[in-house]
Amino acid sequence: MAKGRFVQALKDAVLIEKPRVNAQITFDKKLIMDFFLLMVAGTCTALQGAVNGSMSIHVNGGFSSWLSFAFGSVLLFIFFIIDTRGGKTIKWKNSFKTAPWWCWFGGIPGAAFVLFITLFIPYRGSAVVSGITICAQMLTSLFVDCFAFFGCNHRPATLLRLGGMALLIAGVLMVALG
Repeated sequence: MAKGRFVQALKDAVLIEKPRVNAQITFDKKLIMDFFLLMVAGTCTALQGAVNGSMSIHVNGGFSSWLSFAFGSVLLFIFFIIDTRGGKTIKWKNSFKTAPWWCWFGGIPGAAFVLFITLFIPYRGSAVVSGITICAQMLTSLFVDCFAFFGCNHRPATLLRLGGMALLIAGVLMVALG
């Protein structure tokens, strides 16, 4: 990236602006369903960590993580077959040509996440590990949004968003130290 574009990206990343009421958000049935499904996903993440952590005590952290991915892979494969009619709705040649190289490696951070929560939950506790990983997810997501990495939409780090991040970090510290 040229120096001028890098400087502009930095300027665009942190923008102090007035909060936009209802910016790109409409309260409709889709938003309610999205919220519900994301709450289910968050619940599943916490349960997955606790279950994998418990299994790692009885067998091994690596095996527990692998087993989690194995069962998850089977379920995701079934969803893939149903969703794409056996892969028929995907233009495979075009996908391999147009997708950036890094798109094909998204499972690596997921595997690291599952392994680390499996190893740490048994002795750090589910709330502490979940809180720290959620903070890390939010910080990384804020950074990804600010610089529009990986094809994400650009969303600057407003004071409101940075304040929310600070509150999240404070909350995790209270849980971890409490």
